[in-house]
Amino acid sequence: VLVVLGTRLVVLGVVLVGAGAVLVVSGIVLVVLGTRLVVLGVVLVGAGAVLVVSGVMLVVSGIVLVVSDAVLVFSSAVLVVSGAVLVGAGVVLVVSGVVLDVSGAVLGGE
Repeated sequence: VLVVLGTRLVVLGVVLVGAGAVLVVSGIVLVVLGTRLVVLGVVLVGAGAVLVVSGVMLVVSGIVLVVSDAVLVFSSAVLVVSGAVLVGAGVVLVVSGVVLDVSGAVLGGE
C-alpha cells in the first residue's frame, strides 16, 4: 500500500514539476512580450509627442500669420486715410490758389 501511495505521490510530483515548468516558461514569454510592448508603447508615445509639438508649432505659425495680416490691414487703412487727408489738403490748396487767382484778377482789373 505504501509503495502504491509513494508511486502516486511521485507521479503527482512529476506532473506538478511539469506544470510549474510550463508556468515558468509562460512567465518568461509574457515578460519578453511585455518588454517589447513597453518599448513599442514608448516609441508610440514619442511619435505622438512629436506630432503634438508639430501641431502646436503649426497653430503658433497660423496665429503669427493672422496677427501679421491684421497689422498689414491696419497699416493699409492708415495709409489710405493718410492719402485721403493729403488729397483733401491738395484740394484745399487748389481751391485756395483759384481763390487767390480770382482775387488777384479782380483786384488787378480794378
